[in-house]
Amino acid sequence: MRLASRNARARGLAGTILRRAAGHHGCDDLPADCADAIAEFRELLDRHLRSRPDDYLAAFLDLLAAREEYHWSAVLGDFTDDFHQLACPHCTVEVTIAIGDHGRYSAIRDSHLGDVDRRGLRPTASEELSGTGRWMHETAVRDGHESLADGLTHLLGTAECPHCASVFGIADEYTSANRPTLRQGQANRR
Repeated sequence: MRLASRNARARGLAGTILRRAAGHHGCDDLPADCADAIAEFRELLDRHLRSRPDDYLAAFLDLLAAREEYHWSAVLGDFTDDFHQLACPHCTVEVTIAIGDHGRYSAIRDSHLGDVDRRGLRPTASEELSGTGRWMHETAVRDGHESLADGLTHLLGTAECPHCASVFGIADEYTSANRPTLRQGQANRR
C-alpha cells in the first residue's frame, strides 16, 4: 500500500494480484487475510478514479476486484468493440451480444455472413439499476466516462434471442457464464 499510493506500477501490480485472487490456485484466502489492506486499496483506487487518469479502465477493474466483484473485473471491457457469446437461457442457441462502436445488438454469428438477424438491445434506465450495476454506472458517470456508463446500461439491460425471440437479462447470463469458481470455503464466506 505504501508503494501503491504513489507509484502507478505498484498500484497496477496490486490490482492485478487482487483481480487474480479468486480461483483454484492456492490463493483463495488472500482477500480474507488482507481485508484491511484491501479496504485501504479500495479508497486509494476511488480517489485515483476521481482524478480521471489515463489508466481509468484498469483502475476501475481493480476497484471492482477490491469490492469482490471478480467476475466483472475479469470480463468487463470498455464498450468500444465488445462482443460476448452467451447461451440463450430458453433455447440454448449461442447468441452474440455486441456493445460498441459497431452497434448494440444481439445476433446469431455466422462464420461466413457475420452477425445475422440482429435485434437491438434494450438498455436499463439508469434509475432502475441496483446493487453493483448501479454502483458501476454511478461511478462511471461521476468520473465523466459516458461511453462506459452507456455500455453498462446495455449490458445490464435485456436482449432478444434471434432464434426463439425470448427476452433475457444480459447481465444474468453474462455473470453466470463468467463468474469464477471459488473454493467451497470462500464461497461460503460470501
